[in-house]
Amino acid sequence: MNRTEYLERLAFLLQDIPTEEREEALEYYEDYFEEAGPENEQRVIEELGSPEKIAAMIRDSVRGNSGEGEYTENGYYNKRYDDKNKMPGKRKKESWHFKGDRNRNIAVLILIVVLAFGSAIPAIAGAVFGVGGGLLGLAGGFLGIFVGLGGGCIGLIGGGIGLTIAGVVKMFTVLPTGLMMFGGGLVMIAVGILLMLFWVWILAKILPALVRAVVGVFRKLFHKEGETL
Repeated sequence: MNRTEYLERLAFLLQDIPTEEREEALEYYEDYFEEAGPENEQRVIEELGSPEKIAAMIRDSVRGNSGEGEYTENGYYNKRYDDKNKMPGKRKKESWHFKGDRNRNIAVLILIVVLAFGSAIPAIAGAVFGVGGGLLGLAGGFLGIFVGLGGGCIGLIGGGIGLTIAGVVKMFTVLPTGLMMFGGGLVMIAVGILLMLFWVWILAKILPALVRAVVGVFRKLFHKEGETL
């Protein structure tokens, strides 16, 4: 019997125990063979004894029917079996039925989750502030257009009044030119008044709604960020 046949036979004999316990036991003996090396394969098989006796020892340990069994430095030992069939010890590695490795893996997993969560916080905060900054920039650009439109309205009306007055004065000297200036001034005043009405409509309807929308978005973003943090 070689190593592969030994482990396959042991796996077959352990089908009646829980899957997790069976996998841990098989992993233990696979590691034991690995540490011994291929050249010592037959010596290890002789040292362990038959797969049937090893399987019986493992079932006793798993099911709590160990009778006179006890844990020693070399693993699980039961007086019902020969001394050479005890579970061999391995340096710097706990036997399969100790749970130290499992607890260590759980601790490592928790640490990974904590580190991943800690790394995600700056990314989330950056995304939140990035979106908020973009919205603030859009709001600022709209406000700039709004202020510029108001200034343009005032400029058109003021320029139209000035051009109309200049046209009236010019009509006393050069009538055609004065009429053109007068007409142009009236057109400027009319356009300025129309734009002013549009500006007032934006001020009364659009601007408050925009401000409420921006404030609402910021409130939701910071509220979610506060919950995340």
